[in-house]
Amino acid sequence: MDVTVPEIPPEYDEYRARLRAFIAKHRPALEWKQRAGMRCPDEATEVEKLREWTRALYDAGYVLDRFTMEPGDPYEQRILLEELSETEIPYVLGNPLVAGALQLFGTPEQQEQYLPPMARGDHIWTQLFSEPNAGSDLASLSTRARLEGDEFVVDGQKVWSTWAQFADYGYLLARTEDVPGSKGISAFILDMHSPGIEVRPLREMTGTADFNEVFLDGVRVPAANLIGARGEGWRVANASLAAERGGVASSAPGDPVQALVRLARAHGRAGRAAIDDAAVRQEIARFAARHRVVRYLGYVVATRAARGETTMADAPMTKIWFSELNLEMAQYGLELMGAQADLVEGEPGAYEDGRWQDLFLYARALTIAGGSNEILRNLIAERELGLPREPRG
Repeated sequence: MDVTVPEIPPEYDEYRARLRAFIAKHRPALEWKQRAGMRCPDEATEVEKLREWTRALYDAGYVLDRFTMEPGDPYEQRILLEELSETEIPYVLGNPLVAGALQLFGTPEQQEQYLPPMARGDHIWTQLFSEPNAGSDLASLSTRARLEGDEFVVDGQKVWSTWAQFADYGYLLARTEDVPGSKGISAFILDMHSPGIEVRPLREMTGTADFNEVFLDGVRVPAANLIGARGEGWRVANASLAAERGGVASSAPGDPVQALVRLARAHGRAGRAAIDDAAVRQEIARFAARHRVVRYLGYVVATRAARGETTMADAPMTKIWFSELNLEMAQYGLELMGAQADLVEGEPGAYEDGRWQDLFLYARALTIAGGSNEILRNLIAERELGLPREPRG
């Protein structure tokens, strides 16, 4: 198919210049270091700085389409994403997966109440999908919500919830119907300050606590907080997950290929810079070619979406390509560093303060986020290609 990626007209140069000037004036001074992936600050003071930054953007009119019911100028949206990504500072706080659910399934009241504060950073959201025994196989979740009057009472446990320790609201999936599988699941808006909620941050091998486990004990949720109809949660969640899988590729700040080139220039091999080795240059060239495939695959998916022709394979394919390439590039970066790869963040002599070590340790998580790549391959095979279902145990 033809891929539509029109050049941004010159008349938008003024918009870009204004945005750059605004960013230079308002970018926050953070002690927390932004890293690749879906990361979260350790300190509440740093979160508040990020809230102020996001509020300033919103109040100046720099709002992403994902938080509005009326799309903005497509060229301005592209420029906004490009320039904000260059800052390597979070400009969307928490996990905004619920935004797509509210746009597609939310009531007008829900859209008005929750989308603007999410865009402005007033509300930080977390995703409450995965459980200890229900990750990529989400249809087997066991968290339950029983109706009592005009409220649901929720009991269960969630895990791998990013930003939950700072979240104001949660996007919750719970079983409301006494039927097995996906048909018994409903989607909710959960006030994270409700009685009965306990959040425990999980310290990972990266040294950071980006994920949490969340315990729900008799938590009361108004029935008005249902997203979509009762028992429709699986449909709501799948619409949201398509957006998450397509967005995983935006998790790595900067140009990873150029970062590899800088790394190869800074490290030696056989008495000379690694970049002077033809084998190294060929390997980086292979990464560059695959990185371009990811970019153009994104263009294809965006073009299909604009035409209303999205397929079941689009978002999973993009996510698989990016996450596996990201992992391989991180591993190759450590190989180029040789013995220096043992030096991590905070240690004297650590290259770029351990950026590559952290990238490598986190990269595996991106092959799991939004559904493991193994599950996504099954999804492509079964739902897009029509192949026989894999035997279930």
